[in-house]
Amino acid sequence: MNSFYDEIASEYDQLVQDDVNQNRFPYGAYEEMQYQVADYIFSNKHITKAQVLDVGIGTGSLYEKIMPEKLELTGIDNSEKMLEIARFRLPESRLVNHNILKGMPIDIKDDHFDYIVVDYLFKHFDVKTIVSLINQLVKKLAPFGKIFIGDIMFLDEGRKTAYLNANPDDLYPGYHYHSYSELITKLDDDLALSFLEINQYTGLMIIEKYYENPLHFEESLIKYKTNTVKWKSNQTQKSRE
Repeated sequence: MNSFYDEIASEYDQLVQDDVNQNRFPYGAYEEMQYQVADYIFSNKHITKAQVLDVGIGTGSLYEKIMPEKLELTGIDNSEKMLEIARFRLPESRLVNHNILKGMPIDIKDDHFDYIVVDYLFKHFDVKTIVSLINQLVKKLAPFGKIFIGDIMFLDEGRKTAYLNANPDDLYPGYHYHSYSELITKLDDDLALSFLEINQYTGLMIIEKYYENPLHFEESLIKYKTNTVKWKSNQTQKSRE
């Protein structure tokens, strides 16, 4: 996979932008996904300078949307060519060439993060691999930390089947098409999961430790009140009263 991204690194941002401009699979919601994550990090008044880990950071375009003084960024990617672009874009960041399937890089073995971001990476992995990676990432969370996973992801298996039946050309070789409803059944019960359906084939999942979540979960729903009807969670939503 890293050789593929090495080959397209110089044109990756333009390829993504073309999909965004044409509202086309697979990256049609890429920009909206980035704005959702960036807005959450930028607007959190409880953290002066967030410690952020981005797994599969690519060219680092997300962080053009966040004031650099709001975060200390560590990025991991298996493509050196993608990281060369990210280093130019994000000179103050710590960027590590590493295959996350081999575990966490030694550079961050003692670090913990307020936010962990994984955008458009899990489409390359099966469910078993994703669950294993999430369990590793949870251990790297600081207290009240959150994991943001944005990807090709459907709310449930019914929506996935309906979309792929209607759009057979969007069945890409080597892609894995996941659903939030399936991941809920595979992940530990001590994790609090929330999901925002951004478009027909794109979702943003937030993962928190369950016992820390009650202080923050409702905040997520209210923050995106214009999209509240699209938020789903494995918790019973609390009343504001």
